[in-house]
Amino acid sequence: MSRHENTIGVLFLLASATCWGFVAATVKRLTGEMHPHTISFLRVLLATLVFLPLVWQERRSFRSLKWFLPWILIGALGRAGNYIIYNVGIVMVPSNAATITLPVQTITTVLLAWVFLKERLQGKRLGLMLSLGGLALLWWNGQGWEVLAEPRYALGNAMMFISGIASAFHFTSQKVLTAKMSVAEMLLPVFGWATMLTLPFAWLSGGFNRSYSLATWVLALLLGVVLTGGSFIFLGEGYKRCSATTGVIVTNSSIFITLLLSFRLLHEVVSPIMILGALLVLGGTVAVVHSDRPPLAPVREDISASSCQVERP
Repeated sequence: MSRHENTIGVLFLLASATCWGFVAATVKRLTGEMHPHTISFLRVLLATLVFLPLVWQERRSFRSLKWFLPWILIGALGRAGNYIIYNVGIVMVPSNAATITLPVQTITTVLLAWVFLKERLQGKRLGLMLSLGGLALLWWNGQGWEVLAEPRYALGNAMMFISGIASAFHFTSQKVLTAKMSVAEMLLPVFGWATMLTLPFAWLSGGFNRSYSLATWVLALLLGVVLTGGSFIFLGEGYKRCSATTGVIVTNSSIFITLLLSFRLLHEVVSPIMILGALLVLGGTVAVVHSDRPPLAPVREDISASSCQVERP
């Protein structure tokens, strides 16, 4: 793959990361009025509606879509599980504490890519270690163990941990499927199944028996249409051009927007330790992206020996 294609892939991944940087603050605001399970359902439902026009544009019939491919089902389970668990967990922790999903997601995706996709790890270990170290500092935030071990906070962190594992399965499935089908052809079945999986949770939580304000509906539309549907279109295009390992590290840069919004909108504490962690994440992102760039082909000049000879008078 050319350097130009790789650069375009990184730009798509950064666009996806920008969308995801707004997710934690948006979900946190929505949970003030809407049940987490209802948020999960609306998020995947609206994203599914975003992918529908793309399928029509490609002139594909719904019957032609591969609804029962193993990686489609794995991706749907991972995405539905991530949203259900994440949205419940974020109620128990500050939005910036949700960054624990990132190192877990990173480790799991790297392992899955190594096992199933045979992707190399050579050259990426430094970037991976810097990213994990930075994200560990972001999770710690200088807090004492009495805070981290508090039952509600610990349970929230545990749910962030599990949601990161679930998300990694979807990311790996998307990397596998991107090589075989278009972004729309892949995402519509995954999010269609995820919509059906989250529907019973929203129904049992009573989410359909309540009325919501206009501001809540606007946030729900933003979350589902732009921050979810749009971000995964960007992610699919990025994964076509980059490895899964590079993809997950680049998208980890969403932590900067998450921290900014948690500080500005939710008035959460962003300590110097978190800033140091963010800088380590940035260093890790740059290191991994650099290691994934293909080397330049050496320029060879084929000069015949006769052309170098000087005729004697």
